[in-house]
Amino acid sequence: MIGLYRREWNLSVPKFDLVIVGGGSAGLELARMATRAELNVALIEQGVSSGRHIFQRIPLMVGKIIGNSRFVDVWRSIPLTSAGGFARPILAGRGLGGSSRINGNVAYAGPRHRYAQVYNKIGLNFSDILRELSPGASNAAPRVHTWTDGLSELFLKATVADGARLLDDPDDDFFGASPLHVNTRWGLRHNHLEAFYRQAKKSKLTIVQGTAKELIFTDSRVSGVVLVSGVEIHAQEIILSAGAIGSPTLLLNSGIGDSAMLRRAGIAGKLDQPHVGRHLKDHANLRIPFSCPEHDTLNQKTRGFKALAEGFKFLTGQSDTILRGPGASAGLNVEWNNPYRIQLVHFTQDRSQVGTKGIVFEKVRGASLGMYALWPYSEGSVELTSKELRIDPGFLADHRDMTTTLQALSHARNLIFQMGFAPHSNHIDDETLIRTGVYSGYHLIGSNRMARTARDGVVAPDFRVHGIDGLSICDASVMPDHLSSHSYLATIAQARMLGHQRGWI
Repeated sequence: MIGLYRREWNLSVPKFDLVIVGGGSAGLELARMATRAELNVALIEQGVSSGRHIFQRIPLMVGKIIGNSRFVDVWRSIPLTSAGGFARPILAGRGLGGSSRINGNVAYAGPRHRYAQVYNKIGLNFSDILRELSPGASNAAPRVHTWTDGLSELFLKATVADGARLLDDPDDDFFGASPLHVNTRWGLRHNHLEAFYRQAKKSKLTIVQGTAKELIFTDSRVSGVVLVSGVEIHAQEIILSAGAIGSPTLLLNSGIGDSAMLRRAGIAGKLDQPHVGRHLKDHANLRIPFSCPEHDTLNQKTRGFKALAEGFKFLTGQSDTILRGPGASAGLNVEWNNPYRIQLVHFTQDRSQVGTKGIVFEKVRGASLGMYALWPYSEGSVELTSKELRIDPGFLADHRDMTTTLQALSHARNLIFQMGFAPHSNHIDDETLIRTGVYSGYHLIGSNRMARTARDGVVAPDFRVHGIDGLSICDASVMPDHLSSHSYLATIAQARMLGHQRGWI
């Protein structure tokens, strides 16, 4: 097993072929492919977790560590005028595996036609990559249905009665209803971190526990990374894989970004690139609760003797325990003018608690339906000032997203009625309900978006940063737009594409 060093790198070690900044989904896949291609790789990860903590392995238990700074970076957005004037928590995973070790573990690459719609205009074809990520592919992580129960069956029957198709394979036919597909084996989270541990060439890999402060330039070329401690690590190529917040922040701190912003922040500019930190997108989630008095939900199953019973079922290998999946069990993707998703969530919760106390379930017999626009138009930004990092996810800034969410809200209410229940009433109009209740889906993308030229984006279709040699970016920040209902496998798809382009696989 590859160990995570608790110390930073020794300067006496020779120069690397490749430095990867960030050990999340994309960074691990890049390191796996590059080491197998005989490159000497340094993987820099700021978190100390190896991804093996028991709460990171049992899917449901990540709710207990979601506010723990050992495992999670927690930011607050700026107050959002388009979302009731409130700030929202923004979360990202720390340590090996990144957000893939604290997310819902839902595994959908997304519909093939969406990749064509987003990437054909810049000359990329993801057909081969999507075949590699399909459930039956030899190197794909195992993908199984999560647990289901009577409430799940009611939800799926309601979607069928409402005209939806039940899908056998949501990766093959994205629009319709199905139980959630998750990456698990024997009930434990099993995704690309396991492939990394098993397949990366250990003799070619050095894992560095440290925080990247800024990039090192040699003339017009990026030649290394300096850590917060002052240690420098040099390589022939640097790839940023620190995510939709971390990667643009490192660029800005290094003087790559909008020149006026950098000047106001007191940072010496090296490349005027106004798209750095722009075009940030997220899935703006909303949940509506409903009472289901004849059904135990996670509100009940995570307490007392019922929690012990769930633990016993898990330890004895039974498949119907809540511990084998996220708090949701089934979802519906609706192909409308602007598609949206509705998902059955087996608990009710005060969303303000996320990021401080983890997930805190209420005690009532209740569940909720979550919803969001799949391909939102609204954009936000990541900016630096002289005092702080400012994150604006841009929720509902574009009126088309409000129209879509209103449609999803109406649809969700109808499904609740068809399930035999009644949604809770908030006694406020729907638009106010949406704006005050919206929160991050933690599917942040686009803040270093890919485009053919520097006039339109930060990185070229070969993942190299426009205008600078020796620097590439490969993570969710380069996605020109959303590709799926969940960003994990779409992020892996970016890494696989880079690997194909470089001849690593």
